[in-house]
Amino acid sequence: MFDLAVLFHVEMQILIFFGLGALLKKQKITDSHIDEFLSTLILNLIMPVNIFLSFYRNVSVAMLQKSFLLVLAGIIVVVLVLALSRLLPKSMSLEKRRIAQYSMLISNGSLIGLPLIEGLCGSAGVVYANIFMIPTRILSFSSGEKYFNTEWKPAGALTIAKKFFFNPITLAMILGFLFNLAQLGIPAGIDAVFSSLSGCMSPLALLLVGSTLLESGSEKENVSKDIVEISVFRLIIAPLLTYFVCAALRLSTPQIIAAVLVNATPVASTATIFCRKYNGNIRYTSRCVFFSTVLSLFTLVLVSVTMSMG
Repeated sequence: MFDLAVLFHVEMQILIFFGLGALLKKQKITDSHIDEFLSTLILNLIMPVNIFLSFYRNVSVAMLQKSFLLVLAGIIVVVLVLALSRLLPKSMSLEKRRIAQYSMLISNGSLIGLPLIEGLCGSAGVVYANIFMIPTRILSFSSGEKYFNTEWKPAGALTIAKKFFFNPITLAMILGFLFNLAQLGIPAGIDAVFSSLSGCMSPLALLLVGSTLLESGSEKENVSKDIVEISVFRLIIAPLLTYFVCAALRLSTPQIIAAVLVNATPVASTATIFCRKYNGNIRYTSRCVFFSTVLSLFTLVLVSVTMSMG
């Protein structure tokens, strides 16, 4: 049964972290150098640990075999969204177009979606959500440079393979799955350290988003029409698309609910982290994350109630 209090609780936490980040920047406790350090720390240590634990604990071979169609649904949705993102107007600058494409594709399902899914479907729903997110996680964590570095250009197959396999995020995914497959245990001390580091990811990422909202001059800017359109796609069109794909594949009701709620959440806070790393348009990216999060206070209620009635 859908619990509105769960949604309100999660969204309020996110907005409070945004506010704290903005306050720290306003009081000059943090600055662009600290933001850059946080981005580097998250991308090279905290995020890899978080991803390793996700694949190590939540994605087993047996579950993948039982949920093959769910993985297929995730792949199909990614392909469809990528195709739709190519329809963005040519009048948009290359920088903003790539940020918009990432924002349309990658949701904040792990942070916002999972508590709602657990309330509707129990622990099994959380497992389904993690499986559905495999394609987008692989894409989002391995292609950040493509979307946020305007100097990025297609490289040869060998160069692409090296960049894909020899970066902390991809290595974390592979190692996490291999440890799971081989049923290798992690020493209790290391497991505790990893869990602590992983728990830091969401708070630090959200503080960073709030901090970057007050980049020099950005507080004077209004939310543009394209940011509104990106948010509407992320929060309404993407979950509708997901529902039709899952229904066409005849997935079970809990699997459909999990997949739809994952894709009904706002733009992922990792967008701000990647943007900071590759010196992208941090003001525009932060506004995409912030506005979609605020709008999701209303759209998630609609989607969640609709799915709970299905």
